[in-house]
Amino acid sequence: MELSPELRNRLAELRGDLLWGRLSGTAPEAGWLACELIEAGLNCPAVWELAGYALSIGSMTEVEPLVREVLVESGFPPIDLQRTPWEVARDVAQGIAESTVPIAKGADFLIFELGDKCGRPGEIYLLQGMVVDWEDIRDTPPSDDEIREQARRIADAATDRLAAMVDQES
Repeated sequence: MELSPELRNRLAELRGDLLWGRLSGTAPEAGWLACELIEAGLNCPAVWELAGYALSIGSMTEVEPLVREVLVESGFPPIDLQRTPWEVARDVAQGIAESTVPIAKGADFLIFELGDKCGRPGEIYLLQGMVVDWEDIRDTPPSDDEIREQARRIADAATDRLAAMVDQES
């Protein structure tokens, strides 16, 4: 099943919202998204159930479990925040690089939520310079491609650190 860029962006936004522990939008908006996913060819019980909320007046809190299931079924699984900071950093950075996590939400999460927990590594520090302090470094903001490339570097660094941690344990 090939999703349109617009549908992919909407799913990425929901995935990014879950990083921060809050889904934006309403249950009817999630229901209509489910209807569009069905039209695009996603056929699973959770998406059909979520589509039933298209005409509801409920909140996103009510449908969050369904939204999580639909994200998994559509290839945008929520990132497990209960794992080690470096595992989360790797997954968030990969999501940014692959456009399955919005740049702004993912970069902010790496910088403000994981930077200290990962020991302020240089890769995240460079991302902070690109995103938050870019005026101190350059005349123009970084392009999305530049930020995605730095996210790839963070994902690679996280993979290396996780491997080193495993080596130290053995």
